[in-house]
Amino acid sequence: MKQVELVNGDLRFPALMAGEGEPVILLHGFPDTYENWAVQINAIAKAGYTAIAPALRGYAPGCQPGNGDYSLYAAVDDLMVFAAQLGGRVHLIGHDWGAVVGYLACAQSPDTFCSFSALAIPPVRRIPQALLKVPEQILLSGYMQFFQLPLAPEAWLTKGDLNGVEALWRRWSPDWEPEMYLDNAKHTLAEPGVIPAALAWYRSLFKVWKKEHRKARAWLSRDLETPTQILIGENDGCMSPKLLKETLFESDFKGGVEVQTVAGAGHFLHLEKPDEVNAHLLRMLKATECDWAL
Repeated sequence: MKQVELVNGDLRFPALMAGEGEPVILLHGFPDTYENWAVQINAIAKAGYTAIAPALRGYAPGCQPGNGDYSLYAAVDDLMVFAAQLGGRVHLIGHDWGAVVGYLACAQSPDTFCSFSALAIPPVRRIPQALLKVPEQILLSGYMQFFQLPLAPEAWLTKGDLNGVEALWRRWSPDWEPEMYLDNAKHTLAEPGVIPAALAWYRSLFKVWKKEHRKARAWLSRDLETPTQILIGENDGCMSPKLLKETLFESDFKGGVEVQTVAGAGHFLHLEKPDEVNAHLLRMLKATECDWAL
């Protein structure tokens, strides 16, 4: 495994990469780091693929845009540039925000993605309506409203040894000791500008008047033609597993969809149950060949 860099304009995204073969992009979420994909990268590379996990926009000083654009539209653009640099067609695995970006990217450019595995996030297209039937999610998502406040979220997250970050990890994946994974995330989030950038993702989500927001919403209305896999931890304390029943409509997935619930896992299911999750991911990759050329 080696440290590499992906580029979009003047933004430089650090990444981990290993292997040779069909490219697989892995996108992390919040509050996390691309470095925590290491176990998956090694497993995917060993299976005969090129696995590459970049930092999300803002999660390193070199990829913090001067214009402050942390919209999902911009994040999808980053991903599309990465895919082009890797040959034009890729497999995609996303966790948390990485999964949200994945749903949008596959809807916007189905020919780019050979397969898509979404971890911890049910189909985002139907979540707004599902909230009426799963009101507990409104409580679980209370942190998102808190993140709209100025200054207070930054202070809470960074107090002590990033105590707020640790609190979210332990709440979202109960009954699990994150050990080095939490340390890795704290190291990334402690870098200059990363906490404000991470919060900007949430703040951008509510700027519904922006043209970038309108474009991303339009993508959500499209069916997914990319073969899709959804993996959910049964004890997820961030996204209620009950959402899946209200958001999964097979007619929305023209390329097919499969769902797996990972027993005994929470929000960070790929870190809690790596062997089981990796087996699901590799099965999906092997079932979907990807024509690509560097």
